[in-house]
Amino acid sequence: MKKILIFLLAAVLFAGCATVKQAANLKNCTYALKSVEVTDVGLTALNFTITIAITNPNKKEPAKLKRFVGELTANDDKIADVTLSDIEIAPASTYPAKAKVSVPTITLGSKLLGLLAMGSGTVDYHLTGTMYFEGPMGVEIPLPVDMGRVGSYN
Repeated sequence: MKKILIFLLAAVLFAGCATVKQAANLKNCTYALKSVEVTDVGLTALNFTITIAITNPNKKEPAKLKRFVGELTANDDKIADVTLSDIEIAPASTYPAKAKVSVPTITLGSKLLGLLAMGSGTVDYHLTGTMYFEGPMGVEIPLPVDMGRVGSYN
């Protein structure tokens, strides 16, 4: 009975160490708002594809993102909430995480709507949120991130 208990304890500790290692990998990742593209302009909504480049600098271990919850703004006006889930970034690589967002035109200011619809002018995008990774025993560990991109809409 003692051997089984010791074996179970060792397995739990090993799993905990692996999870802590994955958490450290995610913490070392870099996040960049790669692009915000208007994919469709309608009378009632604008559809966007948002690409976040997540770079894992670790050369041996993948980084596993449980979920991301954030807010996209353009020229300091809130556009939409952005979510991602269950992403694994291979070692020494960059993963282009994509989120599709549909925004009702009524929620956008007229000046911002004109800039986005016509592709003219400069739009300052900003994405702020929290990356969550799974910690020991299923606990989610938050990591705040703040990304910005200055430029045209694509």
